[in-house]
Amino acid sequence: MVYRLHTSDRTAFKRCRREWDFSSANRQNLEPTAQSGSIDLEKALRDALAVYYFPGMWEWDRAIVRPLVHQALDRSVRGQAQQATDDESRQELLDRGHALLDAYAAWAPTVDQFTPIRVNTDFEVNIPDPAQPGSNLLTPAGDEVRFSGRVDLLAIDSDDAYWVVQHRLVTDGWADHDILQLDETTIAWAWAWPQFYLGMQISGTVYNEVRADAQVLSNPVPVPEGRPPVGHRRMYARSGTVSGERLHAEGTDSFRRTRIRRSESELMAASADLAAEVVAATSPDLQIYPSPAPEVCSRCLYRTPCLIVNQGQDPAAELSTSYRQRPLDTVQEGRLGGVTWSMNRGAAPPPWARQS
Repeated sequence: MVYRLHTSDRTAFKRCRREWDFSSANRQNLEPTAQSGSIDLEKALRDALAVYYFPGMWEWDRAIVRPLVHQALDRSVRGQAQQATDDESRQELLDRGHALLDAYAAWAPTVDQFTPIRVNTDFEVNIPDPAQPGSNLLTPAGDEVRFSGRVDLLAIDSDDAYWVVQHRLVTDGWADHDILQLDETTIAWAWAWPQFYLGMQISGTVYNEVRADAQVLSNPVPVPEGRPPVGHRRMYARSGTVSGERLHAEGTDSFRRTRIRRSESELMAASADLAAEVVAATSPDLQIYPSPAPEVCSRCLYRTPCLIVNQGQDPAAELSTSYRQRPLDTVQEGRLGGVTWSMNRGAAPPPWARQS
């Protein structure tokens, strides 16, 4: 058996253990039977930007690429909300997303000082055991532990330095720079990628922030034609050196690009943090308790069974009628950026039968 640690698992475990216990694929793996049907515009924009930065089309004229980017947004929105979202709300979000993409396409060439290498790439790597150098972490039951995630964009700059890029939709205000420096998601990407693509060094993380406000929609900007600057097209195992400031931010009122160089000690700390979280989550003595707070409970999908447990009752009846087992994630063959094994390790291992 394999214990897979996903980014969503990490977040849920630290936010509220009871919510995590209900939702995690490593625990009860439950989801509400009645789906909200809401549209995640950030996910739709990520899907569209995966097409915008698709390496195979990076040298194409943007006039050819732009319709494909908008089609990706349409597909993502249609795929997300088929149930509760009404047509008017869906169209409003689509119009908003298309306007944001047009404005982004006018701004991005001014800051895209890199060449895309991979987009929307799934990875899965082992986590070293801090207590036994040279060995990988196992659960108390002896199961192998793997960290899984998806990198929005891998890019190389003119110095042959590699960066992992995260796309963000901003609804309130720009993220504080200290928060970005502490962001565990992208630091974990930067640590995991060299384990996934053996020998490749990641120089740092880039945050690509898009504001979701009306100002962008009411003032459309002409989208430039032509091809973007042509740079590197191939991945090399060795990265170039990176000099200069640790953090650099640039942008406008609607878009911001922040680049942060990451040290080796930061990446090693990320590995240790992952291991510590797995050790805590798989401990035989693990205690499950809620973390009630407005920012936690207001968005929680498991409030009703949580209240039942809090009253000292069995939530089994509520769980059987209002929740169902969430289907396990599978790699979508043919998905843009999808892969099934480390790209620098040869063929995937055979599916050995588990001995009883």
